[in-house]
Amino acid sequence: MSEAHNCHWLGCQRHVPPKLWGCAPHWFTLPKDIRDRIWAAYVPGQELTKAPSDAYLAVAREAHEFARSHVPAKRPSPASHQAPLF
Repeated sequence: MSEAHNCHWLGCQRHVPPKLWGCAPHWFTLPKDIRDRIWAAYVPGQELTKAPSDAYLAVAREAHEFARSHVPAKRPSPASHQAPLF
């Protein structure tokens, strides 16, 4: 990869090729209809020109909203039997 590019999933730091929206685990977490619309709106080379279409930007925003609403809540740490000792 010539340029560092992270997965677009909120908080993910995995590097992916610039033409990809995200890493495989997060890409396949998106609903198939969103994935299909991302590819339909993708124009080859837009990652080089830095000029994605309005259609691509709209569906990318939708994917981002989906990702934001699907960030798992942090679970509280299990109670420790040693907690009263500290």
